[in-house]
Amino acid sequence: MKFRVVCLSIVASCALLSQGFVCSTRVEKMEADIAALQLQFGEIQKRVNNDQTQLTEMILRADKKLEELNNTQGKTHDQVAQQNVQLALELEKERAELADMRGRIDVQQKTISDLQTALQTLMGSVAGTTGGSGIILPSDQEALFTFIEEKKAAGDSASQRAGIQEFVRRYPKDPRVEPILAELVSLYGAEKSDRDAIAYAAQYLQLFPNGANRNEVIYVMGEAGLRIGNCDLAQKSFMTLQSLSYRDAGSRLKEAKNCK
Repeated sequence: MKFRVVCLSIVASCALLSQGFVCSTRVEKMEADIAALQLQFGEIQKRVNNDQTQLTEMILRADKKLEELNNTQGKTHDQVAQQNVQLALELEKERAELADMRGRIDVQQKTISDLQTALQTLMGSVAGTTGGSGIILPSDQEALFTFIEEKKAAGDSASQRAGIQEFVRRYPKDPRVEPILAELVSLYGAEKSDRDAIAYAAQYLQLFPNGANRNEVIYVMGEAGLRIGNCDLAQKSFMTLQSLSYRDAGSRLKEAKNCK
């Protein structure tokens, strides 16, 4: 009986020892698992921290680039605004210069118009004359023009004047009328045939208001007006030429203003 009790006690003890060993093994396993999990968590946390650091750096870089972009846009906007202001000022200057130029042109056109009006009154008092009675003129257009050139070369101003007058009368559309009519004005001016010079100057300005010899014709007309005492005509002629800085128009204008 005692032996059985002892055996049972031994068996019970062994059972308890076996259970304690099993429990101890499980605890160790759980501790190992926890340690592994903690290690894994630490690695994850480390990666998270690294990612967070990179994200922060990226955000800082993005903020810096955004700030640089805003600064660049601000500078660009200022430059564009400054350029727009400069362009506006230059455009306004161009408009002012254009307006001033148009004003000068209007004044010149009005002066020429006044001259033409004044000359109309003089033309009626000038007798129509060829200045070449007894001179036989060619009937052919080219022959007549050649005649004019030959008489000019020979110094025969009377025949030259007669030829020019006839050529202008017959062929007013010929482009050679402009220079030879201006030459006719100069011939009369040189001879101090002032009323004839004024009459043909008026005809020239009517036919060729922007002709190549316009300024010289106006100058001869001003001189003729000054000689015959037509002070208004002389002043308007030299005033027109003074605005163009033509020859000695300024000094001639002063003399014309003292004309009586």
